[in-house]
Amino acid sequence: MTRHPSRTMHPWALARSLTRVAVAAATTSVVALGASAQTPAPAGPAAAEPATAATLVMTGSGSLSSDTYERRVQRQVNIRRANHGLRKLRFADCPDGTAERWSRYLAANDAFFHQSMTSVLDKCNAQYAGETLGRGSMTPHKLVRMWMESPAHRDILLSKKSRRLGVGASRDDFGRWVVAANFIRF
Repeated sequence: MTRHPSRTMHPWALARSLTRVAVAAATTSVVALGASAQTPAPAGPAAAEPATAATLVMTGSGSLSSDTYERRVQRQVNIRRANHGLRKLRFADCPDGTAERWSRYLAANDAFFHQSMTSVLDKCNAQYAGETLGRGSMTPHKLVRMWMESPAHRDILLSKKSRRLGVGASRDDFGRWVVAANFIRF
């Protein structure tokens, strides 16, 4: 006989599981134009949905190292959050590692789609996870500005649920930045 999950789990555990499912299902993507598309959380890279929008190519960030680019993206995100009365997001190793691995994967495979947010939640033992993606030859300032111009991505950047941030920025074979930013709450 199967028991109903709410009778076998503590209320906080059930709420956390439901939050993970809801957040994973609501993950969105962003590209340089700031357009977004809702994508379900896939089981893995092969099952992921491609991001659906064109990529804008701009100049101005050619000489930055990946570490510098990532720090500047984080700084720009925190400036936007402060402008809206929200707390700054602190760096955390786990979302940073998942973002860096994902941006390298996307750049190496000329791909552009979200990783599984369920996987990020599990790897980081997090209650909340959101992700924004970007691809193009643009400055960190321009990238974050375009994210802010997209309602779905603006919601992720300005979420009160987020507490930590990890950013991965890698160059693809065309010299474009491929950026993944993972927003989480432990």
